[in-house]
Amino acid sequence: MRSRKISAFTMVPPALAVIAAALSAAPVAEEKAKKGDDKKAEIVATVNGMPVTKSEWTSIWKADQWHAPTLKAEPSFSDKMAGKPYEDFFFTEEVVKIRAMAHKYKDAVPEMEQTIEAIHAKAAAGEDFAALAKQYSQDSTAPDGGALDEPKEFHQMVFPFNRIAFDLKEGEVSGPFMTIFGYHIVKLEQILPAGSTEGKGKLVGVRHILIRFPSPDPRAESDQLAESAVVEVLDKKLCKKLVSYCSQEG
Repeated sequence: MRSRKISAFTMVPPALAVIAAALSAAPVAEEKAKKGDDKKAEIVATVNGMPVTKSEWTSIWKADQWHAPTLKAEPSFSDKMAGKPYEDFFFTEEVVKIRAMAHKYKDAVPEMEQTIEAIHAKAAAGEDFAALAKQYSQDSTAPDGGALDEPKEFHQMVFPFNRIAFDLKEGEVSGPFMTIFGYHIVKLEQILPAGSTEGKGKLVGVRHILIRFPSPDPRAESDQLAESAVVEVLDKKLCKKLVSYCSQEG
């Protein structure tokens, strides 16, 4: 079976090695960007000192923007956004929440990374994915071999799990990536036609393996951490879209 690695913040958040490097380099990243260091010139924002590059953000927005009409149709979305642009929402979900969790649990990240990479190597070598999920996955789907309860539409899955799953072919296994819950790998089992107006026009049945952050409630904690995260938008052209974060700068 062919295995394709998907980086965690290019299509989605940064690749595993980049996350680890960002965690260790956080105190100096913003200062280098402000000094105009050529290598750091593409940094458009920082989250708790962790850099966000232009290419990372562009990849996220290009992949997510087709989903905006579906979000708009959700009754609670307009109230939650209070007139803010879609980019503001995606930046929060794809960048701020995940990086805030990685920063909070930075001491746990190296071991989590080593574990998920070792499991991915087993899956890439052809070991049975469901058996690996039963053995290693740290969530409630483990007894069922990592299978989600039913085929899902894009909006029914957490970012960036949704985009990675929708980018795979049947039988394909993703590379490791990070969500607010921790590190995952995903296998796409089945593609079905969607029964709604979902933008991609399909449902996906997937299995996954999760190595969790040591958090009792990742959804609630990521919301809290995002609210208190120190976010600076260095590329002021983005302020028209990332209004929540530019307003923090005073």
